[in-house]
Amino acid sequence: MIKKSLKSFLLLFVLGGLSEIAYAQQNDAEKLMQVSYGPYPRNIMDVYLPANRTDKTPFVVLIHGGAWTMSGKEAVRDFQDSLFAHGIAVASINHRYANDSDVHYLQMIQDVDRAVSYCQAHSNQWHTNAKNLVMSGASSGAHLALLYAYTTSKKIKAIVDFCGPTDLADTAVLNYSANVGLMGVIQKMTGKTYTPGKTVPQEFIASSPLYYIKNIPILIVHGTADPVVKFVLSQRLSDKLDSARIIHKLLPIPGAGHDLNLANPVTKAMIYSESEAWILKYGI
Repeated sequence: MIKKSLKSFLLLFVLGGLSEIAYAQQNDAEKLMQVSYGPYPRNIMDVYLPANRTDKTPFVVLIHGGAWTMSGKEAVRDFQDSLFAHGIAVASINHRYANDSDVHYLQMIQDVDRAVSYCQAHSNQWHTNAKNLVMSGASSGAHLALLYAYTTSKKIKAIVDFCGPTDLADTAVLNYSANVGLMGVIQKMTGKTYTPGKTVPQEFIASSPLYYIKNIPILIVHGTADPVVKFVLSQRLSDKLDSARIIHKLLPIPGAGHDLNLANPVTKAMIYSESEAWILKYGI
């Protein structure tokens, strides 16, 4: 008991008071797993809070890929771990899967908004800055991250997009998607059916981030040989951002497919480093 009291006294002396001790404890690293942010079973997220976080620490909302209909937050764990190791707070979220009946892009965006609102509501408890929000995602998760960032009234500081589909209203894109077996999931996401030769339903336009761009710095990472989401879609977004004079960077990964060649440690290190630098520069 005496040793414990002496230790507490010395800590109090060194840090200069009880409030400083509490502050230090509150800013320890934390990993909050399976946090429920909404009413549906898939409304869960894993929140990683780095040590020594301050009001300048970026907070990333990360969305997994899986064609809107499969996979989960564990699929982007490696990237979440890397961000956390570099002092960036990250909430990696699950969302409801798109289906043929009642869950489409608006419902998935609603889930993203619930997660963002939950993170903002708990910013005091977590000792994070609710204003330093960055959206990021891979593939269909990048699509949701882009669509949310460009349509929400909440302030989004930056975006990191890994091979996200940006234009789902282009008939060439839709015809290609049909040929490679992706039309079914696109129709689940939009909630509408596309018939070649017929007018593209409005929902295909409404769910396309390309038509909503606004002034948010964005890093776009895409493999030039991606057979799932064609590289031209990221190029098209980059061109439109150029015309609007919005800060952005298109990072092509030469010869890489939809996996961005992340199995190559050199490529992965470069992509992660570029992403972390972007977040630390623009996400504060």
